[in-house]
Amino acid sequence: MSDSPWKNFSFKELACKCGSCDESSGRHISPELMGKVQELREKCGFPFAISSAYRCSNHPTEARKSQPGTHAKGLAVDILVSGKQAHRVLKKAMAMGCFTGIGISQKGDHGRRFIHLDVSRAENRPWVWSY
Repeated sequence: MSDSPWKNFSFKELACKCGSCDESSGRHISPELMGKVQELREKCGFPFAISSAYRCSNHPTEARKSQPGTHAKGLAVDILVSGKQAHRVLKKAMAMGCFTGIGISQKGDHGRRFIHLDVSRAENRPWVWSY
C-alpha cells in the first residue's frame, strides 16, 4: 500500500471519513498504533479492512463528544471483521498485550461488525467493552 510505512495499510484508508477531510488526514494516526495493527495483521494471516481510524473534530461521531476520543487523537482503529475472523483478531490482539482498549461490536449485519483497538494511556477507562 505504497503511501505509508505499513505494508498492508494506506494513509487513505486511515483518513477521516467525515466528507470534508482529504486523504492526508490519515497521517494523524499514531505510528505506534499502526505498527501494532500491522503486526496483528501478520499474526492473523488474513487481510482485514480498517473501517474507521483518524477522525477530525467535525466527524459526526466526534462532534457529539465533549472531549476528543481515541480516534480524534489518532490512537484507535476499527477493524471490519466478523465471525471466525473476529474471534481470531480478538484472540491475537489480546495475546499481544499491547492494546489498551478493545471494543467489540458483533451484532447485526456481518458487513458492519467491527473490533475497535486503541493504545490510549488515559486513566479510568475500560480495557474491554461491547457496543
